[in-house]
Amino acid sequence: MDYKRLEGEEAVDLILSVLRAAGRPLTTREVQEETEKRMVRCPDSTAVFLNRLRLQGVIKGERSKERRGWIWWVES
Repeated sequence: MDYKRLEGEEAVDLILSVLRAAGRPLTTREVQEETEKRMVRCPDSTAVFLNRLRLQGVIKGERSKERRGWIWWVES
């Protein structure tokens, strides 16, 4: 199966739509599963791309002890 590799704004828009549609914080694994369902991949590894978006202030993220990893969300 070939995945389409997204770049730039297209990749950012995909991540934002995945997080908004969920309506709750998602783990890195959950975000990756959602992108794979859509047959697309982030420009870098999912974790690296999400963290880059967090550092740019596009999305929010923090470590979650309960969910054993990073969780990601967008503020409305």
